[in-house]
Amino acid sequence: MDATPPLLTSVHVGLRHGLSSVLILSRVMIPVYVAVDLLRDTPALGAVAGALQPAMSVFGLPGEAAMVLVAGFFINLYAAIGALVPLGLGPREVTILGLMLGLAHGLILETAIIRQVGTRWLSLALARLLLSVVAGAAVHRVLP
Repeated sequence: MDATPPLLTSVHVGLRHGLSSVLILSRVMIPVYVAVDLLRDTPALGAVAGALQPAMSVFGLPGEAAMVLVAGFFINLYAAIGALVPLGLGPREVTILGLMLGLAHGLILETAIIRQVGTRWLSLALARLLLSVVAGAAVHRVLP
């Protein structure tokens, strides 16, 4: 006897899990997107961006991109995506941010998990952050 569920059951379960994932991701991405979109046109974002512009210029990024890095480093990649979209950055900037976030995303959660395993969690978190910064600066120098 075949233990595989019928096609309709599989589709139903897949759709239910897919919808659940979309709802979970939406709870993070939509509020961050709305907040950044609202802040984009206020003096507050301009002030923060202006203050962070010198640091972000190391990566060839506008000051506003700091919000994307903070969201990705300390919350998760979905929050970073929510902060990234309303900024309207170009492919070069998105590539640099993607590389940096790929190397050092979710630092708080992942460091907490790594700490439970008993490894050198602080060294690993700092290494990921440093590698992210070095890679971002290097790619800024290489990409046209």
